[in-house]
Amino acid sequence: MRSLRATVLAVLLLAGLIQAGDRKNGQLYSKPGQTADVEIKTLVTSRQNCENWAIAAGLETMLKQQDVALDQNFWVVRISGGEICAPGLPSLDVVSEVVNREFALDDGRRVRLEWRYIPGAPVDIDAVIMGLKRQQLSLLLFRGHPYYLTGVTYDESVNRDGSRLFVINELRLADTYSHQPGLVFTKGRDNMDDIGGMITVSVTPLSQH
Repeated sequence: MRSLRATVLAVLLLAGLIQAGDRKNGQLYSKPGQTADVEIKTLVTSRQNCENWAIAAGLETMLKQQDVALDQNFWVVRISGGEICAPGLPSLDVVSEVVNREFALDDGRRVRLEWRYIPGAPVDIDAVIMGLKRQQLSLLLFRGHPYYLTGVTYDESVNRDGSRLFVINELRLADTYSHQPGLVFTKGRDNMDDIGGMITVSVTPLSQH
């Protein structure tokens, strides 16, 4: 009988320690190794393997996904003053000035474009994951070159207060240059300081007069 009581007491004590640990950590449960990916068959690549053409190709693809047909030649001319091959990444301030305005499309529609650049490694991980799940393309600058962000692998922790914590383990990237392989940014192996930022473009239709 004493042995049984001692066993029951030990089990209850262990359960109490586990619950106390849960309360201390505030964590209800975790879901490791989740993924989110875009399922776009065709990503436009640059007609010249130059950084200004790479940015222009990214603009073409992100806008094409939102039913706006403005190709990379259109953007290169406006960003660089002509169809030239620029050696480095164009000024993002210049690109912002070129993109952030109203455009009349060939089909008669008018739209307003909004360029958004968030410097550095992604901080709002929830927004990144939700964007991928909604099949929204973005560009990620890695070592001074724009890549398409096509997928992530991440861990999710759910706290007792309902809040969620996301930790990215991998970023899957497709090259904007033609005939170049993609790459996988891996936490712990690659340097977060090499991520220059994320770029998105949104489209707002304007009413016709």
